[in-house]
Amino acid sequence: MPNTSTTPLAKGAWYTLVILTLVYVSNSIDRTAMSILIEPVKAEFKLSDSQLGLLTGLAFGLTYALTGLPMGWLIDRVNRTRLLATVVAVWSLCTAICGFAQNYPALVMARLAVGASESAAAPTAMSMIADLFPKNRRSTAMGVFWTSTAFGTAISLVLGGVIAANYGWRTAFFVAGAPGLILAILIILTVREPVRERDIGQDDQTPAPSLLQTMRFVCANPTVFHAFVGIGLASLAMSGVPVWAASFLVRTQGFTLPQAGLMAGLGVGLFGALGSFLGGPAGDAVVRRWGVQALPAAPMVACVLACVSGLIFALGSSLMVVALGFIVFEIVSRGFTAPAYAILVTGVEPRMRGVVVSAVQAVTNLVGYGVGPLVVGVVSDRVGGTNSLKVGIAAVMIFSLWSGLHFLAAWLAARRSERFVDGATA
Repeated sequence: MPNTSTTPLAKGAWYTLVILTLVYVSNSIDRTAMSILIEPVKAEFKLSDSQLGLLTGLAFGLTYALTGLPMGWLIDRVNRTRLLATVVAVWSLCTAICGFAQNYPALVMARLAVGASESAAAPTAMSMIADLFPKNRRSTAMGVFWTSTAFGTAISLVLGGVIAANYGWRTAFFVAGAPGLILAILIILTVREPVRERDIGQDDQTPAPSLLQTMRFVCANPTVFHAFVGIGLASLAMSGVPVWAASFLVRTQGFTLPQAGLMAGLGVGLFGALGSFLGGPAGDAVVRRWGVQALPAAPMVACVLACVSGLIFALGSSLMVVALGFIVFEIVSRGFTAPAYAILVTGVEPRMRGVVVSAVQAVTNLVGYGVGPLVVGVVSDRVGGTNSLKVGIAAVMIFSLWSGLHFLAAWLAARRSERFVDGATA
């Protein structure tokens, strides 16, 4: 069995990683554009917080989940660069279409379309990165990739707030959709399809496992199963803060919309990106020090710290305390992602990666980004009053702690798993 520490990088690996990261920056901009536009959209269409939670969450997450598994099936079988270029172009156009909505149902329909087209992005990138980078460098590569969510969210919050304040929320959607169209062309012209990694006993003609075979494999592999469930639970908590952060600052700290967008955007862009970047090397450092089987310890610790810092953000009595909670939350919640996904792509066979990552992305977007913001909104409506949003955000932090327990179980299971042995293939 080859030693992954001596495995050379595939040709063009770093360039492809940069393009994939830029693609997901565009993805994150288009996904989170609605978050900074909550207040002007609410005012124009006279919406409740529950309706806004549906718009920012479930309207996106539902179609993301429904199309995720079919997209994963395609990813494991077709040319991934062409597929990626196609979906980037589609979600960019659909984001721009949000700006033409004349009522709430039309805006919901446009968001449904964005969710459906974005479902292929992360699993395609994860599949390609796993083929481009060996196991001992995979978490770092994924850490670089996942900085995209912080940068994209920050750009969306900062520029979205400024554009909305000066030119209206519709113009903000038009601007958000433009970069993806350029990236789609760049992918077609410059990105090569990576050679797919082979698992033990397989050759290039070995067909990809069926969806049923893949899900059976996940359920029979305790490490992968607990990581799968843990990622889904963590997303419930980790989506609640960034989606509602700007509105939280407007309502509890008296910020204007541009001020709230600037503070939330800088927090996500600086400290979220820092967390994403450090999360990958931290995961690889754990692997070097204690072996691949210890990798689940990294997201486990991140979940506990995210719960504590999220509560500090929600319940802080002063702006300084709120800001500190937000900064720590962004660092640890973004740092969670790279090692968590590295567990998935390491623990499954190479030709299962597209389906497995699509499945977990479907769960995180339906249960996490779909239900998470909705839970915050519903709790806020039920509690009522000026501090209701504080209670709503605090309520979803329990899911972060629950997630940490699953990663503890994944850690214990990995110690007995053949796929988490140093030097194993895949």
